[in-house]
Amino acid sequence: MGKKIIISFIIPAHNASKTIEKAVKSIICDQEVMDKIEIIIVENTSSDETTKKCEELVNTNHNVYLYHSDKGVSNARNKGIEKAKGCWLFFVDADDYLTIGTTKKLLIDAESNNADMIMYGYESGNEKVRLVTKDQLFSKENLNDIKVKMLKNPTRYMTVWSKLLRKEIIVNQEISFNSELRLAEDGDFIINYNRYCRLIKLSSIIGYHYTANSISTVHEYDGNKARDYITALITSKKAIADENDVIKKAYNFYIMMHLNVIMVHEVFAVENKLNWWKQVGLLRTLAQTETFKKAIQETKISECKTGRMLPILFIKMHLYNLAGFLFRARIWQNKRKELFDK
Repeated sequence: MGKKIIISFIIPAHNASKTIEKAVKSIICDQEVMDKIEIIIVENTSSDETTKKCEELVNTNHNVYLYHSDKGVSNARNKGIEKAKGCWLFFVDADDYLTIGTTKKLLIDAESNNADMIMYGYESGNEKVRLVTKDQLFSKENLNDIKVKMLKNPTRYMTVWSKLLRKEIIVNQEISFNSELRLAEDGDFIINYNRYCRLIKLSSIIGYHYTANSISTVHEYDGNKARDYITALITSKKAIADENDVIKKAYNFYIMMHLNVIMVHEVFAVENKLNWWKQVGLLRTLAQTETFKKAIQETKISECKTGRMLPILFIKMHLYNLAGFLFRARIWQNKRKELFDK
């Protein structure tokens, strides 16, 4: 009889020949730990030596497995879910890695916790993002609090990496990654998963290193982000149709945070060669589309006090030039951070 697998680490790998070994080795620990975990790599139509690197890792580690899927991170993750034997799933991107000692800490949580989801802090470049200073549980009495916080700050809370997720919930509720979404597929998955969470834990541990990739779909300018994000937002909204009014209202903030992302990574992006007035015109047009217009209208001015909501306040007041200046400032702030992190 085989030993019980507690955690399945799932790593989608597309053209990851330079990073996959570091990602896998950051998970590998002593033998006692390794008997309780498995590492599932899902290569998806790479054109470099990713498959060769993965085969070497499989041949030298008894619990590393390699599978293949159609192109796309959603297809790869779905294949990983299908093949996983663990009670818990932990997604790792192929260009990221776990911080030292994290695997053992994850196992302690997995074997001693009744939570449906456990979220961990992470490193992003030189920045340490600690979710809480002391472990915190959210259950029936305050469960809405964390779900609202997640929707209002999707870049911090709505990724699928750096989280322990119960495979039982994913399988029983038939939750999967939507392969038709090119953007915001993480958020769509977590929104669907959150519907079935009755106990969520925030851990004070920083267990994951996120590598900002300038050529990723999110960061690379391609002129199609607005359309693809709107498609994802409309799709995800169907998952909250039966949620309470508090969650539905928080989803408006989720929508507006994605409007911010579109502005920073597309409309006002340095790579966008349209002149200023045409960029401002695009902002005005997008703000008037049904998806964004409704969310902005239903948000009170008093709810626009934070830095992330200030551009929304200006949009709400039809001060599109001022909103544009704020987005430009955020872009240059991000550029300086990237240079500092290198």
